[in-house]
Amino acid sequence: MPLLILLLTLSLNSWAKTLPASQFQVTQDFIKQMVDKHQFDERELQLLFNSVELKVAEPSKDKKTTPKVKKKPLSWDRYRELFLTQNRIDNGVKFWQQHRLLLERAEQTYQIPASIIVAILGIETNYGSKQGDRPTLQALAQKGLSQHRRQKFYRQELEHFLLLVRANNLAPLKIKGSWAGALGYAQFIPSSYRHYAIDFDQDGRVDLFNSTADAIGSIAHYFDQHHWHDGGDIVYPVTLKQAHLKLAKTGTNKPRKTAQYYRELGVDLTADINDKSKVALIRMPQDQRLDTYASLWNFYVLTRYNHDNRYAMAAYELSQAIEQLYLQSN
Repeated sequence: MPLLILLLTLSLNSWAKTLPASQFQVTQDFIKQMVDKHQFDERELQLLFNSVELKVAEPSKDKKTTPKVKKKPLSWDRYRELFLTQNRIDNGVKFWQQHRLLLERAEQTYQIPASIIVAILGIETNYGSKQGDRPTLQALAQKGLSQHRRQKFYRQELEHFLLLVRANNLAPLKIKGSWAGALGYAQFIPSSYRHYAIDFDQDGRVDLFNSTADAIGSIAHYFDQHHWHDGGDIVYPVTLKQAHLKLAKTGTNKPRKTAQYYRELGVDLTADINDKSKVALIRMPQDQRLDTYASLWNFYVLTRYNHDNRYAMAAYELSQAIEQLYLQSN
């Protein structure tokens, strides 16, 4: 083993430098895995990771460690303000009008509302205009080959990324995306790109970076594969008594109990929800109050795209606003 690799392995935090990723033992282990498991060329991977740099944390001069202050998540109303803007709604209507036939085909093929597809694209990349400017290989390597709290997840995504670029004959060092490695119009992470992205324009290749058709079809396919209920409702506001607040969760909540179950407990659900429909109660903290909702299966499916109730609610409300204005303009 080269001396530099050995030293870095034994005392990673003693370095206050940015070094080529290939000089770390963890990278060498990853390269070996890719060669043994997926038959990658070792020399090519060595050259590739020599072009990627890893930042090594500088050790603190003060022996007393300062505890990290956990940031308080944005309240629902502040989160909502980021995405439900008039500009995003107007651009959503324009996008829908421009790609009406593609959206109709996706809706007919997968039974996913066009308004939902448009809203997801609006939230993720403002309809393709902001796909991210961070080198994806660098982003995934830094998180997957260092002491990141989600190291295992990002290392798996790094593996998927290399498989993705090989299968599609892409230049790995030229691809850019989000800080977390999400890619293209739809901001699919590499594993989702490989599993759910489709060739919706039927040109023989799957391209979420340049093909609006592939992005539209892939989002519809993603939700279909996560079992979107055709024509199903999504969420309704509900007023909960103090005794029922403990039934509502702030985190993603899979519907498991029927509406009838909650009604028998005394929860006043809207008559629009069938007794047999599965329901989950959720809480959305506002700055000045707490909003509560009865969420149905399709709301949970929205959280499969991003595991955050605020995201799903923003996507739903944006879809409603875009659809209303779209129908008025046609």
